[in-house]
Amino acid sequence: MELPAFPPGVVFLEGGRERVLGAVRDRADAPYDLVLFDMDGTLVDEMSSWEFVHEHFQVSNDANWARYNRGEIDDLEFMRTDIALWGIERRPIHLDDVARVLERAPIMRNAPRVMRALRDRGVATGIVSGGMDILAHRVAEALEMDLYLANGLAADAQGYLTGEGVLFIEIRDKGAPTRSIVRASCAAKERTASVGNSRWDVTMFRETGFGVAINPFDDEVRKGANVTVEGTDMLPVLEALLAE
Repeated sequence: MELPAFPPGVVFLEGGRERVLGAVRDRADAPYDLVLFDMDGTLVDEMSSWEFVHEHFQVSNDANWARYNRGEIDDLEFMRTDIALWGIERRPIHLDDVARVLERAPIMRNAPRVMRALRDRGVATGIVSGGMDILAHRVAEALEMDLYLANGLAADAQGYLTGEGVLFIEIRDKGAPTRSIVRASCAAKERTASVGNSRWDVTMFRETGFGVAINPFDDEVRKGANVTVEGTDMLPVLEALLAE
């Protein structure tokens, strides 16, 4: 029988696919086989990778955000209008330029220790984020995670931005890609967990067996999570995951 496919846009780090499927097959030495993490505000101590780049270019996307929340534009148009703020019509911007900006985004305190502890117990880990895939790749690689899924920036053959975004995750629905990843991993829902910091992560919590809110941005994520961790230290997240 053909196994369910991972959703479009999922990137596995070296050996990641095998570790994800192996964790489920061999059963991790922990309550969970697979733990999925939001990135912005969860693994990275910045609320938004998009906002981080906006600040570099000294622009604000408040008007675009308001239009999105009123339902006047969809996710793709939201990305398009945000990218336009960087002034790519006046000067070319390369993917490497954005990557250099995002290199300054700090990884959350004790995140490496948490990932190492999960990995040592055979738990597979991944990122599911509406943030930028450039940063998701850097974070997943630095933390030795297994996979990531995030949105991207379209570029031409030379790597210069075209002004379009590459949409894999809608802000309002992280549940659909999370569900697809869980199914493709063949993990039982009760053997999966997820970690996030805002109401946009509640749909992810619903598709896993256990949800942890870290440094919660709003009350919705507190209500949607099984456990809430105040502050930006990730060690209590590990304790919550291993206590189950």
